Amino acid sequence: MKERTYIVITAVLSFLMGILLTLLLTSFLTGGVRRSGDHKVPEGETASNRVLTDIAMEVSAYLKSGNFEALSELVHPDYGVVFSPSPTVNLSANQRFTPEEVADFSHNERKLTWGLTADGGEPISLTVRDYMARYVFDHDYTNSPLVGLNYPVRTGNARENVTESFPGAQFVDLCYPGTPESEYADWRILRLVFEEYEGELRLTAVIHSEPTL
Repeated sequence: MKERTYIVITAVLSFLMGILLTLLLTSFLTGGVRRSGDHKVPEGETASNRVLTDIAMEVSAYLKSGNFEALSELVHPDYGVVFSPSPTVNLSANQRFTPEEVADFSHNERKLTWGLTADGGEPISLTVRDYMARYVFDHDYTNSPLVGLNYPVRTGNARENVTESFPGAQFVDLCYPGTPESEYADWRILRLVFEEYEGELRLTAVIHSEPTL
């Protein structure tokens, strides 16, 4: 009787482990992509802090892992997404990409002009990979100790114009606060801007901010 009970328990445990492994494998193969409905905005309202934080964390995770196919599903289908190396957004100079172009980032080896440097006004000419390393994920923003919802956590001398460039949008500041050795003058911010599309938040801008002279 004990032996039969042991066999039954073992079979049940094996079955449950099989289900768990299947779920984990499915999540791995799909890159952990969330499905439609996770970032809904109630009609006539703005997104809640929870929804805004959740989608910002999801975007930052995709940027960290380089999962651009998953990231492209969160990009605004009509407008696309703007990448600005400075908190002073320049829509005529910054690069803007469609969701399809974002999905192909891993294969894009061309040098692009993303804007101008804050110190000398020189053109920033980099490949997607190099731009991401310098002006997007220069720190691990998935573990940011400072997070601002719809307000700049820190500012430098550069003009902040996110609300002018994207009126009505919501944004999240993910802040690397810097180090004591530099008296926290080496802070950095990854600013993610979202707008509503068919009742859900969608990414419309990825903005970099750091101290300027």
